[in-house]
Amino acid sequence: MFCPKCGTRNDDNVKFCVNCGNPLSNQQQPNQYNQQQQQPGQFQQRPPLQQQGQFQQMPPLQQPGQYQQRPPLQNNQFAPMYQQPKKSKAGIIIAVIAVLVIIGIVFVVWMNGGFTMSNVKQAYISTSLDPTTSEPLNKVKSISSTESTIYIAALIKNVDDGANIVAVWYHLDSAESVVTDPLYINYDAWVNFSIDRIGSNFPTGSYVVELYVDDYLEKTLEFSVY
Repeated sequence: MFCPKCGTRNDDNVKFCVNCGNPLSNQQQPNQYNQQQQQPGQFQQRPPLQQQGQFQQMPPLQQPGQYQQRPPLQNNQFAPMYQQPKKSKAGIIIAVIAVLVIIGIVFVVWMNGGFTMSNVKQAYISTSLDPTTSEPLNKVKSISSTESTIYIAALIKNVDDGANIVAVWYHLDSAESVVTDPLYINYDAWVNFSIDRIGSNFPTGSYVVELYVDDYLEKTLEFSVY
């Protein structure tokens, strides 16, 4: 039979409900309970899901004292917690400007003869000079034997007061040489030395010119006469 109070099913020979302890009548039949449940205005009471005094316990998410570990993102590498700050555009601009300044300084120094400690910054063989500055108007390596004069023009810088410059000309085929008179200067300037044609033509062949500043060889130039 069913308990009229809680709806628990009991054996027919029990006197009290095994669930709620409500007295049961032996004369009550199961079909009578069903008829009573279906009478208008009454609601059927569903039996409890479990015994009274017990609660359904949800399983723990994880073991006590343990923390859930996030799986690696990729390639067994974990995402770093700290990321380096991005470089500001101002720092990049300053770095670019600094590099351009250094390049400009190197270019200017190179145009003025480079980083060498030599006093002869530039030197050229020429057949024509500027009459005012002594700068070469042309730069040659091969000269006709009918040319009247051959020059060496040199830019001298950072010399001591009264520095002397001497040019020594060699005709390699004949082993003959010509030593010019020393030239004394006290400031940065273009200087020039020359040899003139003797007779109708210059001797053909290979030539070398050496420039000395205060008796130190600082520049050697080669040219040929055809």
